[in-house]
Amino acid sequence: MGQNPQPTFHIGSIPVYGQLILAPMDGLSDATFRWITRKLGSAYSVSEFINTLDYANQKSYEKKRLLFRDVERPFAAQLLDNDAVRMAEAAARIEEEFHPDIFDINMGCSARSVAGRGAGVGMMRQPGLVRDAFRLVTQSVSVPVTAKMRIGWDETTHNFLELSELAIENGARLIALHGRTQKNSFNKPARWEPIAELKKRVNVPVIGNGDVIRAADAHRMLEETGCDAVMVGRAAKANPWIFSWRDRQEVSIQEVYQLARFQINDMMQLQPERGLMPFRKYLKAYLDPYGIPREQMKKLLVCSDHQELLSLMDEVFTALGASKDAPEIIDFSTG
Repeated sequence: MGQNPQPTFHIGSIPVYGQLILAPMDGLSDATFRWITRKLGSAYSVSEFINTLDYANQKSYEKKRLLFRDVERPFAAQLLDNDAVRMAEAAARIEEEFHPDIFDINMGCSARSVAGRGAGVGMMRQPGLVRDAFRLVTQSVSVPVTAKMRIGWDETTHNFLELSELAIENGARLIALHGRTQKNSFNKPARWEPIAELKKRVNVPVIGNGDVIRAADAHRMLEETGCDAVMVGRAAKANPWIFSWRDRQEVSIQEVYQLARFQINDMMQLQPERGLMPFRKYLKAYLDPYGIPREQMKKLLVCSDHQELLSLMDEVFTALGASKDAPEIIDFSTG
């Protein structure tokens, strides 16, 4: 970035450097994967959603979602609920205990169990809740508050412009917009025109999200919409190198191997009791392009012992041409 890089944009007073960001995703935006993507170029981090109802009831897994390295900053804690007061109270407690740089309000999760109770994208059917949530959370914390939303609940309610303006009037300092509704969750192409429309309308940074699979897609979204940055979601699982503006076919087997070894070891260090099982989805995504025989892949994905899995990975990656003794291409272990 040079000796004195200029920020790409600001979230409130917080400078952000870069135009690619890992989208917050339940089950994917864990502490280790966020760190990997930051080292590869993601501009800031957003946690998996914190269900503030569960947080209020002291569910321990919610606190684990707030694990982050200090060198990962700027770090945003994402809040999910259908109760503005509870969100504000949780935000104040999270700020005191974990000191995130930003709070993000989840208005995009389309899971039936979430949206059905009026949280996530369900908030988009309740303008009063949107107003109160941003007003109260902004009043309860000393850091900027942002929004992640969809274009609407369904095709008859594209209310992203009105709700973005309402959120901004009540303190929101950035809007991230996913170009889908709740109803066409992932079964239709994302629409980028609303992202361009929003960017023209509001005076805070706008992040675009939806159907960014390759580096060229990110470039095209930036050009077509004028958005300040692009969030990459599901595609990042198989290709975290996209945050270095690289497509998966440009990544060597050695890089994949070294990243996978760091990831499993770090996940096990952070959560010894449950780090291995969540790692399997990443390992499968990393190995899918290589046509691993089904039985061999199955052995990897059912293995329940850390050291045994490392040995199996060594065998598979060595056969593909990787070397355990090669110098580290990227040192993920340091800031």
